[in-house]
Order: sequence, then structure tokens, then C-alpha cells
Amino acid sequence: SDDETWNLNMVFFKWVNGRFKKYKKDTNDIVDLEFYKFKYKGKEYTQLALIDKIIELTNGLIDEDYFNGKLCDTKQIENDKNEVFDIFKLIFFTMWW
Repeated sequence: SDDETWNLNMVFFKWVNGRFKKYKKDTNDIVDLEFYKFKYKGKEYTQLALIDKIIELTNGLIDEDYFNGKLCDTKQIENDKNEVFDIFKLIFFTMWW
């Protein structure tokens, strides 16, 4: 529908947010989300920690006041967007069950 293509950036962050929350819930008892480890910004993180980070970041990015710069500056929004993509690239091939 038009509302899904008019603003793909917001739609994408809503999609990621919802799917990562569902993935975390659905795999809780069947996938060891602590198994995979990743180096990110000089520290080691589990897949679970990075899933939680993406959820946290996208929670902000799907808040319309935040996304429209009412709650922070555009540089912070850009940093958050980049961090979502950086983390997503790291864990991409581990997001299955």
C-alpha cells in the first residue's frame, strides 16, 4: 500500500523492531542466543545483546517525535540509524531457527 512506500525508512524500522521482538520471543526456548559472539566497537557482545540493542535503537527511531528531531538532533538520529545497520550486518546470518 502507499503508506508502506511513502516513507520506507520509518516502515523499515517498524518492520525490524517488530520482527526482532517476535524473533526474540519465539526463539527464547529453542535457540541459544548467547552462543554467537561478535566484536563491536571494541567489545564482545552476544547475539541476544545485539538484538536487544537493535530493539532499543529502533524503539527510538519509530517514535515520530524522536524521528522528526523533536527529542534529539539529526546527528543522533543519523548515528542511531547507522548503528542499527552496523549491528544488523553483524548478526544477519545468525537470525534463523
